[in-house]
Amino acid sequence: MRESDRLLAGTAGRNKGLFAVVAVLHLFQGAAGLLLPLALSDAIDVVLGQTGDRVPFLLVCALLVTMTVAEIAGQIAEARMRATATARLRHDTFSRIFRLGLSARSRFTPGDLLSRSLESTAEAGGAGLNLLNAVFAALTAFGGLVALFLIDWRLVLVFALGVPAVWLLARMLIRRSTTLTGQYQQALGELSDRFVDAVGGARTIRASATLDREVERVLRPVPRLHAAGTGFWEAQRRAGWYLSLLSPGLQIGVLATAGYGVVAGRLTPGQMLAAQLYLTYAMRLLSQVGIFAELGRARGSAERLWEVFAAPLPRRGDRPLPPGEGALTLRDITVRADDRLVLDRLTLDIPAGSTLAVVGASGSGKTTLALVAGAALPPDEGEVRLDGADLAVTDRGEVRDAIAYAFERPHPLGETVADLIGYGDRPVSATAVREAARAAHADGFISRLPLAYQTPLAELRLSGGELQRLGLARAVCGSARVVIFDDAMSSVDTATENEIGRAMDESLRGTTRVVVAHRITTAANADLVAWLDRGRVRAVGPHRKLLTDPAYRAVFGAGGDQGEKDRAGPDQPGSDRATYGADGAFGSDGAGRSDGSDGADGVAGGSAGGPARGAARDTGRERSGAM
Repeated sequence: MRESDRLLAGTAGRNKGLFAVVAVLHLFQGAAGLLLPLALSDAIDVVLGQTGDRVPFLLVCALLVTMTVAEIAGQIAEARMRATATARLRHDTFSRIFRLGLSARSRFTPGDLLSRSLESTAEAGGAGLNLLNAVFAALTAFGGLVALFLIDWRLVLVFALGVPAVWLLARMLIRRSTTLTGQYQQALGELSDRFVDAVGGARTIRASATLDREVERVLRPVPRLHAAGTGFWEAQRRAGWYLSLLSPGLQIGVLATAGYGVVAGRLTPGQMLAAQLYLTYAMRLLSQVGIFAELGRARGSAERLWEVFAAPLPRRGDRPLPPGEGALTLRDITVRADDRLVLDRLTLDIPAGSTLAVVGASGSGKTTLALVAGAALPPDEGEVRLDGADLAVTDRGEVRDAIAYAFERPHPLGETVADLIGYGDRPVSATAVREAARAAHADGFISRLPLAYQTPLAELRLSGGELQRLGLARAVCGSARVVIFDDAMSSVDTATENEIGRAMDESLRGTTRVVVAHRITTAANADLVAWLDRGRVRAVGPHRKLLTDPAYRAVFGAGGDQGEKDRAGPDQPGSDRATYGADGAFGSDGAGRSDGSDGADGVAGGSAGGPARGAARDTGRERSGAM
């Protein structure tokens, strides 16, 4: 049994109540349907014999009413069963994606995950219902064959000649449908991903006047989508065509045999009518092309979902985090993306209570280091220790409490501004929220909002700098041992950054800080600087000491203070899918900005050359950090 089939079986098994209701209704409908020809046969014989017995007529009416009521109730129960199964499967899929965290982004693109979470779950959610329909169709057909056998065994013999052909056609259709469904949904996922790219870079596309080329790029998977969809219906049409050739021949043979039986005196006219009706039930086995195709689609969808469920989860420990001051140690950290080293056996010691600035050229691995240091991204090799405890085997809840993040583009989570600042697993007091906002220099503009801290996030229209300050307040709000700033003040001017920095020094006194730095002033204010070069630590020391190296000074030279790109090369409009850069598999920053703007493409952000994937990248990065 395939793993995807187990997934389908498990989905159906979680709806046992509805499954049982639909099965009972099918049973009533099928039993009434099988009894109806017999009742009609007796009624016709009564009419032809001109007797006054009304029992067969009353039985026919009762069976018709039973079939109608069972069919109506069955349609309602089937709709409920499909919706419930799909909802539960989507819940499980989204839960799995969030548990995978940032590691999911190294295996699946955002559009692909969207396709699997919506399209694939909708198809796979109906698998139990499709299987139930197929089973009862087969049982009804079998019941019709048994009835034919009881009327005249010769009728079944003629019908049995077509059964092997039906079996071969069903197997062919299910296999073909499974393959084509996978191809269709894969192309749909790629189309969705390209569309997400384009929407994220809408302003850049307009500014670059590359709309036509971008439309062409987004629609490039459409021919494959069309080919897979057309192939699916072509396979179904071909199977239906073969069955339509087989079906009349079998019907003619069975009815000719029954007619000869009436002439020979073996059958009554009523039995011949019953034989024709039972033949209709038996022929359902030949008319289940749609059910076979649906089963193939469900199976293909389940195979795509199983790829998500089969992806290995990060290790989840249950050991307590010992008390400590926030000493952070990274040993032999290796991170790969697309068979490329992002971090290469990196080793780094961060003393408790110190501030470490992480600097380096674009693509050197700064953001990935920040994610690994905060346990948001598990390394492929090596270990991260906080106060001597291996974070891979430490309770995730305690790790979340001990490490806080401030991102370049913090995603607004919660209902109100207060919710955003105090967002976390544990409630935060209103006093702590306000103090954190003051430390981040956000209390001023928050107080000017219509409802101050209770202003709904949906009504906010903030600049990039204001949003970053809310993210800083969120990082300060908890009592974390370590706070990681991933280019968290790139959208504020230098003077404001210095003011916030002094407030942070006061609020986070004694807290270990790791700062991804693009400005030379940030590095100068840190206790130590870790200089990264191609995924390795080139040097560690005070900024003034490293500044004697011309190569270090060049990091902050022309273009050196720009944020890390998340791809190896510019994201030009119209290009085919851009490849990930050094930090790209795990959502590194876009270009660092100091003009207080929201970025080239608003919330989504963008690079100078074309549309960026800012919204998906930054949202996924921060959410994974919060997990």
